[in-house]
Amino acid sequence: MTLQYTDVRTITTPPYLDWDQGRELVFGLNKALATLTDLAVTYKQAHWNVLGPGFAQLHLLFDQFADETRTYVDTVAERAVSLGGVAHGTLENVAEHTALAPFRAEERDQVQLLRELSRRVERVLDELRDAIETSGEEPVTEDVYIEIARGIEKQRWMLLAHLSGQPLNSGD
Repeated sequence: MTLQYTDVRTITTPPYLDWDQGRELVFGLNKALATLTDLAVTYKQAHWNVLGPGFAQLHLLFDQFADETRTYVDTVAERAVSLGGVAHGTLENVAEHTALAPFRAEERDQVQLLRELSRRVERVLDELRDAIETSGEEPVTEDVYIEIARGIEKQRWMLLAHLSGQPLNSGD
């Protein structure tokens, strides 16, 4: 027997959740999925290419952050599906729906990478705070966003600690 779309929705949508509310939550989760996937890939790009006196430590840190962020991506995708939706995690969807500006792939300088990653993390946190606010009527999804924001805020702190004594913007 082949499941029809309505059958899948009935099976996967929690009984306490109105379908329209679920659809809106899934839309928001897919936006977060795109942005977090973009951030994870950016961390890997920085991991592969960083140069400078802090290379060894930053190489490991960026890899750790990529792994953490990929875990958040998985959590968000699975939440979207558990609400009766579809996780849109393809590269095409990520490129179309990320909240992040394109990353300059040629950048290798550790200070510039730290600055750019810090800016990107700030943008991700803005998006997560908006998502927390809009999902407030559904506490499980809200909790997912809160937990991810907690982790991303820790990443922000660690990135900025490496910039201690450095201007945050290249023009400063």
